[in-house]
Amino acid sequence: MCRRGGRQPVAVPGTDAATGISDVVVTSHVLCFHRGMIFQVRWRHSVHQRAYETRSAVAGERVVVHERSSRLIGLDVRDGGVRWDAPGCRWPGALTIAGGRCLAIAQWQPHPWLLCFEVIAGEQLWRAELPPTTGHLAVAGGAAVVGGWRGYTPLGAHDLGTGSLLWRTPERVAVETPYAVDGHVLVAETGTGRIRRIDARTGGDIAAWRLPEPVLGVDSGPVFLPLDADRVLIRGVSRAVWVLCLPTGEIDRLPGVPEDTGAVRVAGGLVWCDTGEGQVALEPGTAAPWARVPLYGRLVGAVAVESGYVLASDQGKLVAVDPGGAVLGQATVDRRIGALHVTGRDRVLVMGKSELLAVDLRA
Repeated sequence: MCRRGGRQPVAVPGTDAATGISDVVVTSHVLCFHRGMIFQVRWRHSVHQRAYETRSAVAGERVVVHERSSRLIGLDVRDGGVRWDAPGCRWPGALTIAGGRCLAIAQWQPHPWLLCFEVIAGEQLWRAELPPTTGHLAVAGGAAVVGGWRGYTPLGAHDLGTGSLLWRTPERVAVETPYAVDGHVLVAETGTGRIRRIDARTGGDIAAWRLPEPVLGVDSGPVFLPLDADRVLIRGVSRAVWVLCLPTGEIDRLPGVPEDTGAVRVAGGLVWCDTGEGQVALEPGTAAPWARVPLYGRLVGAVAVESGYVLASDQGKLVAVDPGGAVLGQATVDRRIGALHVTGRDRVLVMGKSELLAVDLRA
């Protein structure tokens, strides 16, 4: 059974509801507010390419980032030190870390390759040839599911241990970015409301559902967003957000989502909706906004940290929000932000305009 209620905000004794925001003081790598939150840049690593062109993935003590248009770099999240350098990965169409391995789709001509590395030491374990223009990647059940991007290729899977082909559809299919869950993969068919849960090792259907509308269009952002262990959010073409309860198959519309919502992110059990004029935070099951947070630019990331939440905009800004919904502080850490990751209790990784930054938050 799925829980119908949402989450409850954590009360913080003595927290001032006022933001207390004043001018930024820039001292070396410290961006701070006189009252509120301190944002301290602990380390930087240049990737020599633009943020929106750069893919990155984080797991445990490693962050893997694409660099110089041609290689993957494994960094220590603690100090930013380079632990391995793997050339031969041009413009990865996808990048992920799962099961102690890093997988990437390297875009080489005349065909791309699916590359697999041991994530700690960076040893290349195998590579597998893929059909031209292959995109999408999800790892589950000891298999890497690839393909279906824009309907250019079939959907198929490779064994995570050896790279051998496990299965491939006989025809091209068009799906949105798949999502791994409990050893299986969720697949949304492009232009329809059909959702399938497939066995990653065989490609066979485990379950299937249909939304009241088609899913969000190609390359408009993630279609699947994990809410909790039982529930997954699915974005519809109308910008509505649907809640799929995996154990029961029930599908309900998430109440309170603004009509002008652009990007959607989930952090700490809250759903963050970008309206263009700011962020609306929703507690699942409650239509009234849990909080409204001003943020200049398009929302590109939201994460939960020990002190509350951190939001990131494409215009290079970070905003810290306390567990009660009040803004603790904000800072411009770069000209652009392409991605946001959380790596510790109060540390985030920011994919900036041309470098990766580790930022600590201190109240």
